[in-house]
Amino acid sequence: MESLEKGMPHLPTIAIVGRPNVGKSSLLNRIVGRRHAIVDPTPGVTRDRNYAEATWNGRRFNVVDTGGLDPDDTEPIQKAIRAQVEFALREADAILLACDSRQGLFPDDRAILDLLRRSCGGKPIFVVVNKLDNPLDEVPLAEFYALGVPKLYPVSALHGHGVADLLDVVVEPFPRESATTAETVDDDPGRIAIVGKPNVGKSSLFNRLIGQDRSIVDDAPGTTRDTIVVSVERGGKSYRFIDTAGLRRPSRQKDSVEFFSVFRTLDTIRKSDLAVLVLDASAGEITQQDKRIASRIIEVGSGCLILWNKWDLASHDEHTWQRMQAATRKEFPLLEFAPILSCSARTGLRVNRVFDLIDQIQAAGTARIPPDRLKSILFDALTMQPPPPFAGRPVRISSIQQVEGPPIIFRVSTDQPEGVHFSYQRYLLNRLREDTPFEGWPVRLVMRKK
Repeated sequence: MESLEKGMPHLPTIAIVGRPNVGKSSLLNRIVGRRHAIVDPTPGVTRDRNYAEATWNGRRFNVVDTGGLDPDDTEPIQKAIRAQVEFALREADAILLACDSRQGLFPDDRAILDLLRRSCGGKPIFVVVNKLDNPLDEVPLAEFYALGVPKLYPVSALHGHGVADLLDVVVEPFPRESATTAETVDDDPGRIAIVGKPNVGKSSLFNRLIGQDRSIVDDAPGTTRDTIVVSVERGGKSYRFIDTAGLRRPSRQKDSVEFFSVFRTLDTIRKSDLAVLVLDASAGEITQQDKRIASRIIEVGSGCLILWNKWDLASHDEHTWQRMQAATRKEFPLLEFAPILSCSARTGLRVNRVFDLIDQIQAAGTARIPPDRLKSILFDALTMQPPPPFAGRPVRISSIQQVEGPPIIFRVSTDQPEGVHFSYQRYLLNRLREDTPFEGWPVRLVMRKK
């Protein structure tokens, strides 16, 4: 489970820092016991802070993976990574400096350790020498003693050697988990995924919603790679936002890192309760890739809000918004239930309205039509327009029940499930929506044999 960075009781945090490609993400995955962070031999895969929750020796804590530090790099993306690392260090209770035994001791390892000693205010620093796949071979450790630390921790994140010994020492000062804390963790808010194609402003919107520069924002498409989860409090209510990698067409995916990023994003859509589909108002058009992403949302049956971002950059007159709404409904006919909003993550225009619409959609997702009213809706629908016969026999529908939601699903009992034509199912759906709109949610009928 991804950890929540706000709105939860404070958990101790372990920050993993180091040069690019020393195995920081692999170490995080080993600590949490699953593949949480994207791992690839390409340097610089991790850019944002990537949080996960772990438990060891009865102690629950956060682990944060950070982007690879290059002290001499002055590129904007490296400056943004450095800012993310500095934030992680400020909130960390313990710091793991990861080094690579195969590459040996680098001057950058010394520079990063000096930086940690100067800036971390006496927080415990553990030098972890990774990629030591043979635990009996201590020769690669020798040069790392030049760092002047009292103890080195040889590990293999790939095979797991030494990680248990490391964690025993690191988590010893952390408090043990209480029953009250465990109950609080289960009370998570619903997952709200921010999705869209690259460079439509998803990370800018994410940062604006949570009130901090949590995701790195850059003009280059594909900046976000890992999914980033943050929970925020607003007006006494919790919102759990997930920033995702932009979804490209398969032919545009450049490498395995991007392929896995896309896989993670699709999985996030599947597991989310509500998807915010972000479109680019400055471009003013809906592309085939936008439609593909919408189809993914429809497939999983999650709630949806359609957001035209970058409204401040769009050229518009008094009729532009009406035209864009009409085009949105035309291009996304199966998302006719989704509210549409224009906003600007850069200026904050109408971003607060996003929270209001999310509240409305979440409330609609828990709405239920009472059984007596359902019977009345079904009776009126059958009286006004009975289902057409199938294979020369009349189709009899005996009852309808609403399944606990979200998502919004109704079970219809009939003697011929295969005989209820999709057009008649749509007729029933329209009758249900006339009673309760279920704004922001698809409504499905499941036919079952009486």
